[in-house]
Amino acid sequence: MGKEMNTEEPIWDEEKLKRRYLKASKLLFLFTVIYSLWIALVIMGSYFLQLGNKWAVLTIGQWILSAIILISVVIGLEIIFLLHNTLLRKKHLQLEQPKQPVYLQGKQVHSYTIPVDAKGGIFSKTFIMIDKTRVVNLRYQMIPPNDLWGQKQ
Repeated sequence: MGKEMNTEEPIWDEEKLKRRYLKASKLLFLFTVIYSLWIALVIMGSYFLQLGNKWAVLTIGQWILSAIILISVVIGLEIIFLLHNTLLRKKHLQLEQPKQPVYLQGKQVHSYTIPVDAKGGIFSKTFIMIDKTRVVNLRYQMIPPNDLWGQKQ
């Protein structure tokens, strides 16, 4: 009764998820390669070194069947990772609506941010007149948000 339940749901950042998928993919690939090398060792031990059928606990057929199952599972997981990443990207692109032209004092404003898509922090803004109908707004991020508020943990 003294324990409080945490009602906050974890928010998965797309970049963190990509990194997790990449790390999981690397580990699965490494495990599959090591397992395949073990299968090759079992086959060489049985046929070339004539150690017998059951020196590696299972028979050769059982080892090969387990390798087929493992590789199938790894391929299935990789497909799931790829599809999830692709669907997230499509969802993100669909959420972005085409930008409507912005006007300031009757002039069309073209905004550019350096670095691209930077959010938060402190920006300097410079307006440059192109002609009588257009203005360029250069936004340069002078201080990133992590420098202001420290690293989020």
